[in-house]
Amino acid sequence: MNIGVIPVSLACAAMSAGGCDGRVCTLIGCSDGFSANVRSADGNFPSGVHRVEVLVDGASLTCTFVYPNDGTSSQRMCDADLSVTVWSETTCSETMMVSYPCDPIPGKFYESIALPGTPGQVHVWQYVDDTAVLDAAVAPSYQEFAPNGRECGPICRQATASLMFQ
Repeated sequence: MNIGVIPVSLACAAMSAGGCDGRVCTLIGCSDGFSANVRSADGNFPSGVHRVEVLVDGASLTCTFVYPNDGTSSQRMCDADLSVTVWSETTCSETMMVSYPCDPIPGKFYESIALPGTPGQVHVWQYVDDTAVLDAAVAPSYQEFAPNGRECGPICRQATASLMFQ
């Protein structure tokens, strides 16, 4: 018996029942989610106290923040890609995240709203200093995403929408 054959045979036996085809699956994770990018027609963003209200499949979520943020708030966190995420247990619902760039390009400002899971109906209202600036309803259309390949899993569903300030 050739001793060199044993390790290969054992390795093949240890691989999935699908056979020993040499495929190695990566372990990149993903999660289901919905996100909305919010912009204004002129690319500017209104200053003031913002309140985002979202109705997700009948559940109400809220988030409040001040823009521009002076940087002294514990809610402002900039990371390496210069996005600032505004969230806090006291000002945002636990399952909603609102973010915007730390250093926005003039005239190209956007805001992102992210929700976990795969909601079927999403209605978003946004107010600045109690003046309505957004009222939009979306029935998301999800796309499957398999970062490791369909045969390896996980397979996640994600949807995005573009919304425009009034």
